[in-house]
Amino acid sequence: MIRQVFPRTFTAVRVSSRRALLAALLTLVAFVVAPAGPASADDATVRVMTYNLYQGTDFEELLGATTPGEFVAAVTTTYNNILATDRDARAAAVARIIAREKPDIVGLQEATILRNGTLPPTNVVSDQLQSLLSELDERGEQYRIVGILPGIDAAVPSTLGFFVRHTYRLAIIARDESRGRSPELSNHQIEQFFANLAFPTAVGVPFNNTRGWASVDVEVRDTRFRFVTTHLEAASPAIQLAQAAELLATAGNTALPTIMAADFNTTANDTSDPTFPTYQLLIGAGFKDAWKTKFPTINGFTCCQEDDVNNDASLLSDRIDLILYRGDVSVESVKVVGASPGNKTSSGLWPSDHAGVVANLRIGRPGHHDDDDD
Repeated sequence: MIRQVFPRTFTAVRVSSRRALLAALLTLVAFVVAPAGPASADDATVRVMTYNLYQGTDFEELLGATTPGEFVAAVTTTYNNILATDRDARAAAVARIIAREKPDIVGLQEATILRNGTLPPTNVVSDQLQSLLSELDERGEQYRIVGILPGIDAAVPSTLGFFVRHTYRLAIIARDESRGRSPELSNHQIEQFFANLAFPTAVGVPFNNTRGWASVDVEVRDTRFRFVTTHLEAASPAIQLAQAAELLATAGNTALPTIMAADFNTTANDTSDPTFPTYQLLIGAGFKDAWKTKFPTINGFTCCQEDDVNNDASLLSDRIDLILYRGDVSVESVKVVGASPGNKTSSGLWPSDHAGVVANLRIGRPGHHDDDDD
């Protein structure tokens, strides 16, 4: 028996059937892009970050199973592999990076919960988001949850005498306003994509890999902008491209300066990669790449370590975690974090299979413009 527990059930959609609608929506987006021009001393600076926490598995064993018996055995293997990556300790390691870097607002991907028990499993084995927030709190860094987008929530049988439940989440966290440093937040939004990939399974019930986005409008020193995070599909370039188009037509459909800090799963450093058209679509919609703005000839890799995150030397070789911006925004600084061995857990695990990216961005006040070079 396999059960998925999410509010809406999506199946994979045909991208071609949505092209006319998406083209129309993208035309609308083009009309609301804010003009750019030089930055002012009165502009506000915000520090933003994106970090994929890594759920501890790519579910290869589950997707490779060909019989119900193999599937149940694969659940046990996947469960044990997740435990071996010590998600709570790794989330705490990411929290230490956040505490050091002190971003004002953070987009988090793969902030998952692992549970076990009878149906529906309720015994929490690990909660990456709670572990991260607890570690931040212990370090005197108060962050609050701005929004959580639920994804796939599946409970499946194992050979261990209990069901395993895995709950995917996307989240935005921000500095607590009580510290006097957090910007004012409003217009919180979460939305799931219509275009999603359905993975068949050996038990006849597909895993519908629901993805989407979360956003919030931010005000700093009378300057407003929109912050967005997402996690686009990795296994299907066509569906990834459709999701990016939806993102532009929804969260990106605003006249506000817009910052997208996310795991886009588009290989920005390789024009021959089949996911590169997603990057082209985003840039073609008026977004600039913070890393490329500052370091046009430096790789800035963010993905990926081994699945067990136990490799000695870093294996990062692609740049898929990006901070993109559009409108009255300029880049003061940007760097990759979590990519050095000093960031590992006490047992020698990388904080994630990804590195994070953090940037200081200056947001222009109304009437001013940015001075970035293209």
